[in-house]
Parts: sequence; structure tokens; C-alpha cells
Amino acid sequence: MPRNPIFLFALFLSVICLLSGCAEERGEGWRNGASQTISGTDHVAAPSDQTPPVLENMTAEKAKVALLVPLSGRGQDTGEAMLNAAQLAMFDLKADQYFELMPKDTGGNAANAASEAVRDHANVILGPLFADDTKSTATIANNQGVAVLSFSTDVSAAKNNVYLMGFLPQTQVDQVLKYALAQGKNRIALIAPRDAYGDNVATEFYKFGNRYKLNTTGLVRFDPQYLPTISDITRLKSAAPQAVLIAAAAPTAAKISAQMTAQGLPPTLVKRLGTGLWDDAASAQFPELQGAWFAAVSPQLRSGFEGRYQRTYGQVPPRLASLAYDATSLAVVLAKENQPYTRTALERRNGFAGVDGIFRFNEDGLVERALGIMEFRNGRAVLIEIPPNNFSQP
Repeated sequence: MPRNPIFLFALFLSVICLLSGCAEERGEGWRNGASQTISGTDHVAAPSDQTPPVLENMTAEKAKVALLVPLSGRGQDTGEAMLNAAQLAMFDLKADQYFELMPKDTGGNAANAASEAVRDHANVILGPLFADDTKSTATIANNQGVAVLSFSTDVSAAKNNVYLMGFLPQTQVDQVLKYALAQGKNRIALIAPRDAYGDNVATEFYKFGNRYKLNTTGLVRFDPQYLPTISDITRLKSAAPQAVLIAAAAPTAAKISAQMTAQGLPPTLVKRLGTGLWDDAASAQFPELQGAWFAAVSPQLRSGFEGRYQRTYGQVPPRLASLAYDATSLAVVLAKENQPYTRTALERRNGFAGVDGIFRFNEDGLVERALGIMEFRNGRAVLIEIPPNNFSQP
């Protein structure tokens, strides 16, 4: 894969339609959260009031896309950046002829914003940002058969017509463990907080272990308000792991790494592994995490978007802004190809290309991303394995 940021950004603009497949699929509705099957007696038609509108002529009638983000109150700065990114995507892809973006503020009440979007005949909803807002939006959108591409990472929100665009830990865990296994790390332990995020990581950790016959040598769950206890680390040491996945933000992970070193488990003996919680420049500064590996989007891919955003708006975009760019780009591509926002269109297996790399949605509503492997080295995050440029598995 080319690594020049400007080339990669231009490549994204030209390739997203190719990866999306651009196949014409019309008239497919939503049915109880399952893909509609057309095969003899298995063909069950969706009720007419739950079928997303089919846009027969985009040049005469633009696709109406609602962007639900916080433009006031909690998360306002992120919401405003997401709106900026969405508008940048429209400009880059010359979407005005095909596409009408309808921003809705979820700061006051996400359900009201969703109701307004439905009344305005939105063909698809991008957002909201938060899990609770996503769930209230989903109820309203589902009644009208409108797809929701949420920026949340709460997997419990991915039901019926809701897809999650957020950076989910499941793919990150899979890919960093796969890389560690390929490097000969066969005994891997897990340290995770007792919260929803830790539960998601732990579930994926053991799924991976069963799938690849990994020796999952130890487990430490700790109160997220505190650090693991010395006895926790001592018990972990007795399992003799070759690597440990620390499912915590870098400041906490660095303290846990220091605890491990103090108990005779230095990084030279036990490789530190992390998740996307480490995917920011500040995380690379911790001495305790130097040499650690984690799965993340290639920074070379994202840098083109960040540069354009900064030149346009005069500031560096927050990390989540790229989600709005990619979601808007996906919506524009389908609009240009006269595609309704149905399951077939959204779940195509070759996926879509974005500034965060290639991605696709699975039947469970969760996003799957092709990630690279990063290593903290001398205070910087260095790409040590380039992400794949296609999905090889069905």
C-alpha cells in the first residue's frame, strides 16, 4: 500500500465507489433486524410503512441525510467538528447535486432530533454520538424503516436497523492478538476493568482464544476507580504470560505496566498489548509503554484528512471527526449511484474505503475495520504492520 498521505487521501476519493460495489439494489426493507431473504417461500416482504424510500432519480430529488450530533451541551465541540467533517466530505465528493445534509442537534433531546429527521423525510440518519441517544433514535427510526449509522461504540445499541461506525474494541483485540500470536506469543493474559468496555474486551479475548487455540494464561479484572492489587499481579505472574493485553487508557495502562515491572514482569519478558484507547499522540509519551503493540488505523491514511480539515477550519480535528467524514462519504456514494440505504447496500462484503481505512458492516450491525499494528517507540507511535487494503474473508 502506498504510504504518501496526499496520494492516499486522493486514492480514497476515487476508490470509495469502487469498493462500495455500486450495484443497484432497490426495494429492500427492514424486517425484525434480519436481512430479507429472497428464495422461493423464504421471501418475506417488508410492510410498506417500514420500507425506506427508494430514490428513483437523484438528480431530480436529492438524498436526504440527517446528521444527529450534539451542537449544544454535552459533546458540543465534538459534534461541531463532526458537522465540519461532514461538510468537508460533501465538498470533496461534489455532493450538492445528489445530496442534502440535514444537521440536527441532539444536545437538547435526541429523540426530538430523530423525530424531526423522520418528519423531514430523512432517507438515512448519521449519528448520534452517544449510546443513550442512539437507543432513543433507533426506536423512532426503526418505526419508519430508516437506517441509523451511529458513532457510538455500545454494542447493545446495534439492533434492527442500527449500525455502529464507532471504533469498536472487538476488531482491535482480534488484530493485536493475531499479530502477537504470529510473533510467537502463545501465552497471553488479560487485564481489564469491571465495566462495559472491559466486558466487551474480555468476551472477544476468549472468543479469539477458543478460535485460535490460544493459551489464555491469566485474567485480572479490576475496579475502574482503582488499579489492580499487588495480589492480582502476583497471581498473574504465576501464570507466566509472554504478553498481556491491558484494556485501559494509556495513563492507567502505564501505571499497571509499572506494577508489573515491580513484581518481576518487565516489558522485556512480557510484551504489553493495548487497544484503540491508546490511539492518540499523548499515549506514546509513557516510558512504561515503550515497545507496546496495539491495533489502530494507519496514521498515514488519516493525515490527509486531518491536513485538509486544518487548512479549511483552522484547527486540528478531534479523533472522532473522521467518523462523520466517512459516514457522509458512504451516504454520498450510495446517493450518486441511486442506491437506497438498505441492508444489501450497507452490508456489502467488499466494504467501503475511508480516511480511517477500509470498513464494512456485518449482519449484527457492528463495523469491521482493517487495522494496522502500531508500536510505541522513543515517544512515538510507529506503524510496524500495514493494514490490508481489502477484506479477504467473507
